[in-house]
Amino acid sequence: MSRKTRDIRLEAEGRWPTLYQFLGAYCHQDWPEDYGTPEAAVDAAIADYLLPIRQQVLQEWRDWNSTRGAEYDPRSAVNDGFGVDVCFEKPSDARQFMNMVYDKLIVSVRNETSKDWKP
Repeated sequence: MSRKTRDIRLEAEGRWPTLYQFLGAYCHQDWPEDYGTPEAAVDAAIADYLLPIRQQVLQEWRDWNSTRGAEYDPRSAVNDGFGVDVCFEKPSDARQFMNMVYDKLIVSVRNETSKDWKP
């Protein structure tokens, strides 16, 4: 692991620990065998995490999105930082993946709270 990769990982663990765990625990190298698709891996994570934890993940996602997610190419932040083992061909693929994570999470939280809930 290069120093840059290590620094990106340490930043993710330190600044967004719940999001780091949420993504890394389900979108790791075995996701194809365990879940079939990245979307199914995210669905499994959502099903396993309690409401307060998912709310925390959403808050950390918003903070991540306003910093690292706003970069032109967020692939290293997603892959190296969160340990997501999905091959994103283009920067927009990584952005779409992270937006999908947010969309699925917000729907799950609003289904258990109110349709107006915001992180």
